[in-house]
Amino acid sequence: MAFDLAILEPNEVSINLKLFKLFRFFHLFDPKSQKIFNFNVYYLAWFIINCVIGCILVYGLLGYFTETEDVFDITFHLQLVFCYLLYYLALLKIITFLYKAHNFCDLLHVTRMDFLTSTHCQTHIGILYKYRNKSIKITNLISSFGILTTLEWILFPLMLQLLQKEDLNQLNRRFENIFNLRFPVTSHFYNNNYVIFYIMESSIAIFLLYVTVVIDLFFISVCYVMIAQYEMIKRAYETVNRKPNSENNDENENDYNVNDCLDDLVSIIKDQQKHFEKLRLFYSTYKFIIVSNVIINSGSIIILTYVSVVIFTSSESIPILSVIKLISAFGYMFIVLYFLCHLMESINNKMESVHFGMYNCNWTAMNLRSQKLLLLSIQLYNANELMIKITPKKIINLQLFNSVIITCYNIVSAMLNSRFK
Repeated sequence: MAFDLAILEPNEVSINLKLFKLFRFFHLFDPKSQKIFNFNVYYLAWFIINCVIGCILVYGLLGYFTETEDVFDITFHLQLVFCYLLYYLALLKIITFLYKAHNFCDLLHVTRMDFLTSTHCQTHIGILYKYRNKSIKITNLISSFGILTTLEWILFPLMLQLLQKEDLNQLNRRFENIFNLRFPVTSHFYNNNYVIFYIMESSIAIFLLYVTVVIDLFFISVCYVMIAQYEMIKRAYETVNRKPNSENNDENENDYNVNDCLDDLVSIIKDQQKHFEKLRLFYSTYKFIIVSNVIINSGSIIILTYVSVVIFTSSESIPILSVIKLISAFGYMFIVLYFLCHLMESINNKMESVHFGMYNCNWTAMNLRSQKLLLLSIQLYNANELMIKITPKKIINLQLFNSVIITCYNIVSAMLNSRFK
């Protein structure tokens, strides 16, 4: 099933198509995109951007290998660690998308409203519309929150300079920047050319915003599609030998053609297997990104929490803007980590609910061929269970989220105790 990304309409898919088109996200996948020397122009653009941002970050690390007269507080060092963690995660995401662009293009097929073609699945299409509306609201809110957080980080140094009362040149200190990279230059040179260094760090912030937010939103959107379609398949099994009611999706208890439901079963099983193949593709493509997200977001939460506590307990007067930017970044990391674990758990639960839906259908009234086919489908389902795990025993779910938060709290407590001894 192929479709033209350029003419795709929002009512044809179950994701926030307007938002992704606004971010020009699908151009990486569109085979009709403009080419230069037989290369997708957007591939080349991302390759060049990655090289430029990478060079800036490497240059920003050289200050640790050269002597500089200014002294950086521990909070600046931790914010640098946070910046580089985000960059490594963003780099991993964009490399995965560029390398597996055909997989993500294939995943777009599962977002079509008519992906499940069986009559019983399409009867419950209202479920997909409900999850679609929910997905659009959540992706709009997360994108707005991400943009607002990035604007806070970008505007913070400018606001701080307006409020700054002391001459940092006389104190031999650098003007505060977005991430405060350790460029190998003197404080005087840095302050005199502050605009250049500010633009360099702003480009990093915008790059991190785009890659992190857009790819996180695509992940959330596809997860909601998978959850909704599993719910549709479950309902389809439950109504396979009953007359479906398209108006309210309720079941009519009056059986009809009970002994002639073989074709319905075959069509539902085909939809289920087709859906499972897309889920397998989704997991195989996103698995490393998901695991890295859990690890890096957990580390970021620890860093931001520790820096915030150090700032609150500091005897120096710290602008409230500094606290706000840290809290907003913490909030974004916390929300993304929660949704990642929550949606993974929801997919696992919906897969189990399909199993329950198979048992819940009126299978005792089916003919022998239909019963055998249903039994074969159950056995095939049991053999095809699929979950993403951090370790052989730790599944990505809300229990893992709780463990991460508790671990973060314990680590931060230990760090603070060692600091104030």
